[in-house]
Amino acid sequence: MLREKEVAMRKGIRMATLAASLLLVFGHALAAEQYTLKIQTAVPSASIYFQIIERMGKRIEAMSGGRLKVEVLPDGAVVGAFQILDAVHKGIVNGGQAWTHYWSGKHPAGLLFSAPVAGLGVGLDQLGTVSWIYEGGGDELLQEYFTKILKYDIKAFMCMPMGPEPFGWFAKPWNSLEELKKVKFRSPPGIPAETFKELGIPVVSMPGGEIVPAAQRGVIDAAEWISPADDRNLGLHTVWKNYYLQGLHQAISIGDVYVNLTWWNKLPEDLKEIFKAGIMSCITDMYNWNVSKNSQALKELVEKDGVKVYETPDEYVKAYMEAAEKVLNKYAAQDEFFRKVLNSMREWAKLTVPYEAYANGVYAKMGKTALEKGVVGYGK
Repeated sequence: MLREKEVAMRKGIRMATLAASLLLVFGHALAAEQYTLKIQTAVPSASIYFQIIERMGKRIEAMSGGRLKVEVLPDGAVVGAFQILDAVHKGIVNGGQAWTHYWSGKHPAGLLFSAPVAGLGVGLDQLGTVSWIYEGGGDELLQEYFTKILKYDIKAFMCMPMGPEPFGWFAKPWNSLEELKKVKFRSPPGIPAETFKELGIPVVSMPGGEIVPAAQRGVIDAAEWISPADDRNLGLHTVWKNYYLQGLHQAISIGDVYVNLTWWNKLPEDLKEIFKAGIMSCITDMYNWNVSKNSQALKELVEKDGVKVYETPDEYVKAYMEAAEKVLNKYAAQDEFFRKVLNSMREWAKLTVPYEAYANGVYAKMGKTALEKGVVGYGK
């Protein structure tokens, strides 16, 4: 009897050891399972925004120990920029990068998330918009926009705060709204252009690559693009020398990363959290690069290219904000989801704008004081 118990015990130990070994082997195999995310961007590989996404991808891959690999592709590698959303939805690529306002033609609320014109007419700025996304309920509305309104198999992450975008480049300096109404201005399409027209400013829309040739032919007298760094790369300083940095049409501009939702749902929870951490790091990178790259570009524009920088008149700021509010209210009256998003953002503005306007206003005051004293500035 004792002998039988001993044999049974030894058999049990062997079985337990085998089970533990199998668990260890399969556990390691499971842990080593790799996932690959291919992100098709809406920008060329030379763009700083492409480089930002590449940096994010490398960071995610390192944090995951190589379990989540990120391959970043330039515009046109698989599809064109405006086909990215459909490509991610269909799984042609499982990731993408663009801006939500690219999809405003599918539903106009897209503009509210990534480029809310003139701070919605209520003073919302870029930092306030990012905080609305991650602290004020905006992220839930963003997901609703893609999955319920557009009915796309998409998980969206806002991660590229790249504004404020300059007002633009002008053939001649201007000092009043009446002068501005005589200028043929290249504007982004959609609500920003509608807002200009509401003010009586004649605008046309065209791709970035057509701006300089149109200026050379005299088709337009002024244009906006993206930022000092991108504007210089495009060559706008070669046709105009008068630069107004303080714009309202896209004072806020925030880029997205998209992931196929079905693919995302199959991703292990730890890799999801690593990816989210990468998204947060992208926001920090974007703010840092904006200051670094655009400051250097503006210095070169002024010192090397003979560009003159002007303050945007206060008259225009007030008028454009009022016009934007009118245009946005028109859209809100026509569409329930647009109204839902707009109201959410305006409620967040009621909470955050007073604090930001009073507290952060000190930075602009300090900067102007330093410029007036001559302790900073170009040629120093």
